[in-house]
Amino acid sequence: MRFENALMEDFVILKTSGVPTYNFACVVDDHAMEISHVIRGDDHLSNTPRQILVYQALGWAPPAFGHLAMILGADGSRLSKRHGATSAMEYKEAGYLPEALLNYLALLGWGTEDSQQLFTQAEMIAKFSLERCGKSPATFDPNKLMWMNGEYVRQMPVDKLAALAKPFFAAPGLDEIKPEALRQAIALEHEKMKLLADAPRLTDFLLWDEFDYRSDAVDKVLRAPGAADILAELARRLGALAPFDAASIETLCKTLAKERGVKNGAVFHPLRVAVSGRTEGPSLFHMVEYLGRPRALERIQKAQTLLTVRP
Repeated sequence: MRFENALMEDFVILKTSGVPTYNFACVVDDHAMEISHVIRGDDHLSNTPRQILVYQALGWAPPAFGHLAMILGADGSRLSKRHGATSAMEYKEAGYLPEALLNYLALLGWGTEDSQQLFTQAEMIAKFSLERCGKSPATFDPNKLMWMNGEYVRQMPVDKLAALAKPFFAAPGLDEIKPEALRQAIALEHEKMKLLADAPRLTDFLLWDEFDYRSDAVDKVLRAPGAADILAELARRLGALAPFDAASIETLCKTLAKERGVKNGAVFHPLRVAVSGRTEGPSLFHMVEYLGRPRALERIQKAQTLLTVRP
């Protein structure tokens, strides 16, 4: 870019208070730090010719300057606090991973020829080039950041994920949960997690037996015709099942459905609601195996008690 020198005013470099102005101070600062490249937002473009003049007046070689297009919010306006979190710490507290946030920020205004989306830090360093930075403003998309964080969460080893998710559990008594029990609970819901903060919501009913049965699940599933009889038979058969593992539990449920001439869901759904209080969740049979026979039977009994209460 070129600027007409004759249009440059005789700008101030020192205030009457004795404090240097930005355009003077940043030149001295960058020179002292031996900065070779200045890469910043294009809102600083108007400052650049003034700073180059200061470099020349002081007899110093100016660095290379590059200006990137500003980041915009989804509404097309300059990114600001009204568009969401304003600091990296806020994203940390919301359950985002630093690797995902760095990856996403790198793609705002830059990209590879093959449009690669997920990078290790080493890949970012190896593939980054200023020539691939775009001239058009980038849009900060919270949904894409959420997606990207979910990808990083699902790629993370369960042990590490459990350790990082632990601080997000506000419920008292977590220290009484065995580390292996927490790890297994996280593993069951690993594929559904997008944020570290999702862990308590997805696993609380696995870790603690005190949970609420969702009213819609009770009304639509447990009170469905034949569901009470199926629960009673499930309790009887699960009480004698050996070995008590996911494969055996699945076979038992499918056998019961076949004997009763109903679809598998007529057995699967009441069992899920009985042991979890909800209609969605992790793999049903692995979930029951995780709970173990005593806890699973206690929950079925609790569900049966609910059915004796008039809706």
